[in-house]
Amino acid sequence: MNQGLALGLTSLLAGTLGIAAMQHQDGASRLCTAAQAFVDGLPPEQRALAVAARDDSQRLQWHYVPREYPGVSFAALDAPATARAGALLRCVLSDQGMRKVEAIRALEDVLAAIERAAGKDARQRDPLRYWLQFFGAPDAQAAWAFRLQGHHVSLHFTVEHGRLVAATPAFLGSNPHEVPSGPHRGERVLGRIEDLARGLLATLDGPQLQQAMLAVAAPADVLAGPGRDDAMRAAPQGLPAAAMDGTQRDLLWRLLREFVEDDEGQFAADVLARIDAAGRDKLCFGWAGSTQRGQGHYFRVHGPTVWIEYDNTQDAANHVHALYRDLQRDFGGDPLREHLQRDHGVGR
Repeated sequence: MNQGLALGLTSLLAGTLGIAAMQHQDGASRLCTAAQAFVDGLPPEQRALAVAARDDSQRLQWHYVPREYPGVSFAALDAPATARAGALLRCVLSDQGMRKVEAIRALEDVLAAIERAAGKDARQRDPLRYWLQFFGAPDAQAAWAFRLQGHHVSLHFTVEHGRLVAATPAFLGSNPHEVPSGPHRGERVLGRIEDLARGLLATLDGPQLQQAMLAVAAPADVLAGPGRDDAMRAAPQGLPAAAMDGTQRDLLWRLLREFVEDDEGQFAADVLARIDAAGRDKLCFGWAGSTQRGQGHYFRVHGPTVWIEYDNTQDAANHVHALYRDLQRDFGGDPLREHLQRDHGVGR
């Protein structure tokens, strides 16, 4: 495995001066302190790459394919800076979320081995080809944002007056979904999502399943990916929670939590409370494609404030894309986003 990744963000955190002191601050102070420590600790040339203007149009341009992205890459960071990056991410992600991100990055080594064995060029497969970018300098008295992007990771965080106010769009993917061979054989980084969705699917009776089925064939990818916001504006389709029994509603809620609880605990709890207040019974569960494991499938959870979707169709249905979007607060839901979309066509 790549030596830089093998060190691990977690182990680096333990040995970095000043990070332990952050644990005694409240969440807002800790987030700003961590962000400022990361940015201020960068050499000037890296800082210039890492920090863009808050109103930079790039803020709404996102993706998850293996390529270079704006910002500063993990490959360019020394060990202390990598530790500070980890401290920052731990302010906005839960332990569950951190484990997923680190495991997805580690899959780059798995992909590299698979592709080299097939005689392909695997140079783009690198756990360090992930970029952090800030929009506005971190400031406890102002609004700013930052994101982490690379292959199969696109996470966006908006901060106002030191507090996390939005954590979407949030995209995670895994290829392979189930590692076919080698020391990580059988590992399924996003396997719990599939298991929870199939657990709910298995409880549906005939009429419920018929209502939940969106299409015979699964789409080739998630529908509300980069530049495709219109998909989320349609009315929810599928089986509404109001038509489920108590056990099924609980399973649907557990599935939704699996996405939301990748974020920091208190923030995730607040988001779940807002989804609940908007009408838990209004959530709809939809499925497309085969119901058999190992065959192409897709599901969606759509409600008044939330859009969640999961697609596993590529590479013989062993390649997952999972997307979580907040219909009210994507990119912070702020006037800047509306201005950029309305007047400049950005993000459409």
